[in-house]
Amino acid sequence: MAALLNPTLLLALLLTIGYASLFHLWAGRSLRDLFVYLAAAGLGVVIGQWIGGTLELNLLRIGQLHTLEVTVGAFLSLLIVRTFEL
Repeated sequence: MAALLNPTLLLALLLTIGYASLFHLWAGRSLRDLFVYLAAAGLGVVIGQWIGGTLELNLLRIGQLHTLEVTVGAFLSLLIVRTFEL
C-alpha cells in the first residue's frame, strides 16, 4: 500500500504538535491557548524549514526536514505569541 503521507510532512506535523503541547503544558491556560500554540508552532516549523532550505544548512537534518531550524522557528514563534498574548 502506498504511503498516505510524506514522511517529512508527517515528522514536521508530529514535531509541531509536540512542541505546541509541551508549550501549552508550561504556559497555557485554556483550550483556546492550545489552538493558538498549534498555529504558532506550525507557522514556526514552516518558516524554519524555509530558512533551512534557503541557507542549505545540513545541521541535524532528518531526511529533508531541517530539524534544528524547525525547532528554533517553532519555539521563537511560540515565545512571540506568548509575549503578545492578551
